Amino acid sequence: MDLLPITRKSVALPLPSYSLKVVERYVGFERTLEEFGGDWAMAKYIEATETEDEHLRTETMSAILTYNKEDLEATWTVLTWLKNKVTKPQSVSASGSS
Repeated sequence: MDLLPITRKSVALPLPSYSLKVVERYVGFERTLEEFGGDWAMAKYIEATETEDEHLRTETMSAILTYNKEDLEATWTVLTWLKNKVTKPQSVSASGSS
């Protein structure tokens, strides 16, 4: 699920970008890997498939799986945050302002 168009239409955030990696940090999601990203994962996959070192291959594939798992968790975290922001009833004071 691409949350970018949903995020842009749903909220205004004080962020330079509405990409998942930026918004996930804003809503409090923390990754365990220091390096990550689509380009990183593709480069690591090539590295894993080209190495003859079984230990390195296993370790690299495990890191890619962790990245993919965290991407799914980050997407879910941001989606849940957005749903709570959009569906939370706004309280209105006697003067009519929120």
